[in-house]
Amino acid sequence: MFESFKKNIQTVQDGISASLQRLSVGERTPTTPTESNVNLGAGSELLQMYQTQWATMHHMAEENAKKAQIVDGRITDLTSELEAQHSQMAEVHSLLAHLPNIMSQLHSMLTTIGSMRALFEEVEGGLLALEDLEEELELQEKTLDLRLSLALAREKHTHKLNELKSELSVAHQKKMIDLEKEHEKERKEREQVFSEQFSEDVKYFKEHGNVTRRISSPSDSQLKLEDIDLDQDVNELDSFLNDPA
Repeated sequence: MFESFKKNIQTVQDGISASLQRLSVGERTPTTPTESNVNLGAGSELLQMYQTQWATMHHMAEENAKKAQIVDGRITDLTSELEAQHSQMAEVHSLLAHLPNIMSQLHSMLTTIGSMRALFEEVEGGLLALEDLEEELELQEKTLDLRLSLALAREKHTHKLNELKSELSVAHQKKMIDLEKEHEKERKEREQVFSEQFSEDVKYFKEHGNVTRRISSPSDSQLKLEDIDLDQDVNELDSFLNDPA
């Protein structure tokens, strides 16, 4: 549009320039003797008016061209802005066209979030159960450790008790052996005392024909029948009974 306007202004300028050139050529035409009565200054005012109008129109044309360039720039900016707005509107329209799909996806996402929330709650419950199971396993492990420690302590105590029993048994056997030896020694001493006393009584009987004295010994009060061993006196008793005197 502005290009055609510029072309029209340029056409007017070209026409005015051609008219002025024709007028200038007409002024330089030599006068003939027959034209001496013509008023040569008659067209100067008209020419001055045309020149003034042409200068004014030329100045106005330049101003209009500058303003046209400014307007063209503004129109270009406005066109760019309108194109940008049109592009944005097209994008908005496209987004609005996809809005049902977006809403459907949003509802699907909300449903998925609800499912994930339920899954998270289930996982949280599983984690709590796992923590309880872990605590129970730790308690069982501690219980097993305590039982193992108790079994080891019991085994150690039993081993020490068996060792103590063995030591006590050995000591008891040793004491019993010592006691038996002591009893055997006492029994032999008593047998020897009774054997000597019996020999004296037999000798006294042979010499006097009777036994009048009482048999006594320091250990009569403690004498028991099972302590007397007659096997060692059998030969002497037999010789006494078989003696003809």
